[in-house]
Amino acid sequence: MSHSAKPEPRAVAGPLTRWKVLVGAIIVQLILGTVYGYSIFWQPLEEAVYPVPVLTAAEHAKLEAAGKPHAADAIVAPEAEAKKLHDERQAPLRWAFALAILTFALTMVGAGKVQDAKGPRLPALIGAALMGLGFLAAGGVLMAKLPGVGLNTALLCLTIGIVAGAGIGFAYVCPIAALVKWFPEAKGLVSGLAVAGFGFGAFIVSYKALPFSGTVFIAQHGIANFYLAHGLVSLIAVSLGALMLSNPPGTVPAAKSDGGIGELLTNKAFYMIWMMFFSGALAGLTVIGVAKGFAGEQLVAAAGAVDAEAKKALMEKGAAAVGMLAVFNAIGRVVWGTVSDKVGRTPTFIAMFLFQTVMMFLLPTMKTETAITLAAGMVGFNFGGNFALFPSATAELFGAKKLGQNYGLVFTSYGMAGVVGIQAGNYAKTVTGSYTAAFALAGLLCLVSAILAIALHITSKRGPAAASAS
Repeated sequence: MSHSAKPEPRAVAGPLTRWKVLVGAIIVQLILGTVYGYSIFWQPLEEAVYPVPVLTAAEHAKLEAAGKPHAADAIVAPEAEAKKLHDERQAPLRWAFALAILTFALTMVGAGKVQDAKGPRLPALIGAALMGLGFLAAGGVLMAKLPGVGLNTALLCLTIGIVAGAGIGFAYVCPIAALVKWFPEAKGLVSGLAVAGFGFGAFIVSYKALPFSGTVFIAQHGIANFYLAHGLVSLIAVSLGALMLSNPPGTVPAAKSDGGIGELLTNKAFYMIWMMFFSGALAGLTVIGVAKGFAGEQLVAAAGAVDAEAKKALMEKGAAAVGMLAVFNAIGRVVWGTVSDKVGRTPTFIAMFLFQTVMMFLLPTMKTETAITLAAGMVGFNFGGNFALFPSATAELFGAKKLGQNYGLVFTSYGMAGVVGIQAGNYAKTVTGSYTAAFALAGLLCLVSAILAIALHITSKRGPAAASAS
């Protein structure tokens, strides 16, 4: 079979080769997963980008008494108004997260085609370069202290949103596609193990109790220095992991005749699995984007009238929810992937979507730190399952040879969910003062996807002819 692209040199398969590929895959995913810790950025970014701070009367008095800078020129507002101003300032900054998710997903389509033709190493190295460059450039923007809030916001969206997002997209699909070929008997498990690294990456960057976490680093050294350090770590670690990736010996590069994008887009099963992934991703991303702030606000509301110091302490406790969500995000990838290998994809999809439906409706009712943290963890647990189930389901539905391309197309649903989730969360918060409506929407869509899982099973059993559009 002819093909114009030259594949990377084939690996020599010693007894440990496929385990080396698994280790490399986890290293790559560990760094890429820091995208799920973005919610720790918004408060320090607001402080870095906006020259005039917003303070409550109590916060202003405390700063003045301590002789801290900006106390004199601060905007002093009642607590409710100050909170609203913080939300309005952080809303455009959060678009960096939405853009990162969208760019991540869209880039995966092209990256997947490169991976299918040339193997996993080249696109993963491109991803390392882009992710490192994005964060280094973002750190440079903040260090430069450019005038104008709009300019800084736009540059941050470009650097950590588009450039770093493209880096994640190039590197993400490579470990998964390689592992499915090395471990065909356990697609769900190895997909889960690889992308579990993605979930733990968010834990490492966000969990305050870890002395080397991003949260601690930002508190000690500032957001600009964190971006510079993270850019270097991303460049070095993802490159190292990429060099450990390879396809099994004898793997034939995908050719244009092996089924292109047009063929996939005529298949009804593609649209079913796309919508299912959209729903599962929407639920998780809606919560991830606001986890720290939502958890803190729930605790403050439950506590009633508290002074500024107590309120700040309660808001900081919201970081525990982010950490727990990240840990269970990683655990869910392994657990749901393993379960699906044993009982089948369809029953696993149904169970996961129904569980997430329940959690999305329960989450706004949680009022204690333990309950909120556990609920966030369960949302992360179900969300993580998507990343083990959908690549293996894509390989089974459409074949493994062009998994990079096909899963890249399926993954565009995730990018769309990132945009819709951030917009829904911001809109619900602005109009109603809470995220409940956005969580409810995501929960209803998960219920629909449980039904779609059954329909997809029936359609796929009828064979390719039945799945294709007439």
